[in-house]
Amino acid sequence: MAEKPPPVLSSPILGEATQLGFVVRDVESAMRHWIEVFGVGPFICMEQGVSQPPTPTRHRGQPVSVELKLGFAYLGDVQIELIEQTNDAPSPYTEFLKDGREGLQHLGFTVEDPAAATRKVEVAGYRPVYEIGVTGRNMPIIYYDSPPLCGPMLELVPAGWQPARHAVWEAIDAWEGGDPVLRFETYADFLEQADVRFG
Repeated sequence: MAEKPPPVLSSPILGEATQLGFVVRDVESAMRHWIEVFGVGPFICMEQGVSQPPTPTRHRGQPVSVELKLGFAYLGDVQIELIEQTNDAPSPYTEFLKDGREGLQHLGFTVEDPAAATRKVEVAGYRPVYEIGVTGRNMPIIYYDSPPLCGPMLELVPAGWQPARHAVWEAIDAWEGGDPVLRFETYADFLEQADVRFG
């Protein structure tokens, strides 16, 4: 007799998570742990975050300048993001660390319709607290506080940013050995070298 599939109680409001975001105190140590313990890698490391100067960012309604060091790899189809904040600007990352935590901080979802996704998560009890913008583009990435019973924040990434994530995947897939950490000054420098174009 064929096994019955598990019941589906409701339709997921965001689809599958595409990223697991970890806030750490030391990206270098975290990358080595993932590589040596879990066999995940290579990592692409952005030494100075997304761009210099930092991208326009708002935290709990206030403009902030957040300096980061980032590492990206893939665990199967899910992107692993390691985040080390290198200044003390207010952010979800500094709040997370000040609470004595380190590790999984957000679940990232790629959304085709950011406005509809926002409505759905806010009805479910999530509240926007952090917005990452890029000058000249109307595609902010937004973090949402989660209800206590959930834990990690949500990160909604407009589908328009998919070329950037695809470029990270391609660079990792093309790795032929050697140093398992591929370094770039910023994410913007990586995208320029990868010749990424947004529509």
